[in-house]
Amino acid sequence: MARNDSLDPIEKARLLRGLAFRVHRKQPCPDALAEMLGEESRGGRHRVFRTALDLLAEDGVLPALQAIDLLSDEAAAIMAAVLDANDHRLLSAALARLADHIERVAA
Repeated sequence: MARNDSLDPIEKARLLRGLAFRVHRKQPCPDALAEMLGEESRGGRHRVFRTALDLLAEDGVLPALQAIDLLSDEAAAIMAAVLDANDHRLLSAALARLADHIERVAA
């Protein structure tokens, strides 16, 4: 990682896969994301995670994911529909596919 406020593509993919795994295990997405962001921000490792955690509490999942640059505006629009479907399998698959895409583009 070059700066304390940016994530490299491998780290982005890791975070998305971790979130997909937790959602697949039927943990509600906001709870899973809050847990992950809390773990990542421990010890001041990454101040951007603290910002995303604040956004999660105030505005929800999508703004938090956008704050750590895991979703573009276009992806957020699509993910809004996926979240509205309230299907943990669909959400988990979408998050995993986004991780695949990030890895493919980074390669």
